[in-house]
Amino acid sequence: MRAAIDEFAARGYHHTSVEDIVRSARTSRTAFYAFFDNREDAMYGALQTCLRTLLDTMRCKLEQVPAGANLTEVGVRSYVDCLVADPAAARIILLEGVGTSPEVNALRSRIRREIADLIRGMWALTDAEAAASPQAAAISVGVFGILFESMVHLAETNRLDEAPDHVPALVTAINRVLA
Repeated sequence: MRAAIDEFAARGYHHTSVEDIVRSARTSRTAFYAFFDNREDAMYGALQTCLRTLLDTMRCKLEQVPAGANLTEVGVRSYVDCLVADPAAARIILLEGVGTSPEVNALRSRIRREIADLIRGMWALTDAEAAASPQAAAISVGVFGILFESMVHLAETNRLDEAPDHVPALVTAINRVLA
């Protein structure tokens, strides 16, 4: 899976061939096709792996928050740190997975909703009434959009390494939205 992530990140989905992945993995086409039906299936697997790691990392960090800590800061920092720690995975999540196939789009949408649910859960700890409102689901998705689009911009301009510097401003923006 790592070879697929690295190749899709380096070359882009449309410019990565099965042969590129096979060569990077130092395996055979037969081995590739034992795991994947085609290149699209490999992209789905790569994106699923990257998104699952991101979501699991965020959940883990949020479960370990000490009393009195700023939940928004912990959530934003865990999201940003996970992307910065693995630039290839970040590129798959932020750029290369977009519009690849209906299945990949559905996966991205499902994970977006899961992260929005995390945000809504954090929000409920500070304002249960607002987090239970009919508009809360849409607002939580919008808050995730603030994070996501900020990171997309940095990735598109090859400045993802600057993302940690953006955490304070992102935390402030999100806290204002959820206030």
